[in-house]
Amino acid sequence: MKFSLEKGTLKFDKTLNELDRIVLDFLDLVSKSKIRYVIVSGYVAIFLGRSRTTEDIDLFIEKLSYRRFSLFFDRLIENGYWIVNTDSKREAFGFLEDGLAIRIAEKGKWIPNFEIKFPKKVLDLTILRTPLKVIVKRRIFFMSPLEVQIPFKLWLGSEKDIEDAVHISELFKGKLNKELMAKMSKELKVEKWMKRYGIA
Repeated sequence: MKFSLEKGTLKFDKTLNELDRIVLDFLDLVSKSKIRYVIVSGYVAIFLGRSRTTEDIDLFIEKLSYRRFSLFFDRLIENGYWIVNTDSKREAFGFLEDGLAIRIAEKGKWIPNFEIKFPKKVLDLTILRTPLKVIVKRRIFFMSPLEVQIPFKLWLGSEKDIEDAVHISELFKGKLNKELMAKMSKELKVEKWMKRYGIA
């Protein structure tokens, strides 16, 4: 896979698979609703070539008023999606307001689903405001900056998450902002893990 990474934009040349198409179609719908979002966690590594499966795609969206959420909810239904964990618009919005996730999937399906949350922490807001712009096959979407994603996956700490972090660091070796990654590693207190896996 060929790529270029500069000035906050990743141009990535890859053959899109079925999961990629499902994700990009959904994100197009979010963008058409004029909602800011950022993809985080496992799908980032999967999109970047890590060979594993996932049942959900995690993303933060900007905090919405009930009116804007209602319009988005209606657009989801009109376009063949459903909210898996409730059929109530008001309850779905309540979940988000309470810091919980809603899960959205193609109508009648459970997997894959999009696990959506409002940002709660400073880190959540930071990556939402400064995402990495990704261009693939003339399509555009936004994901967590890789310098944040790597230490965050180490902080999560499961074998799967550590392997995700190592995959991304090896793929973009020499291309990442070391100062930013060191800063995020310090904030998340994973410096020793960065050194252990040869990322620092």
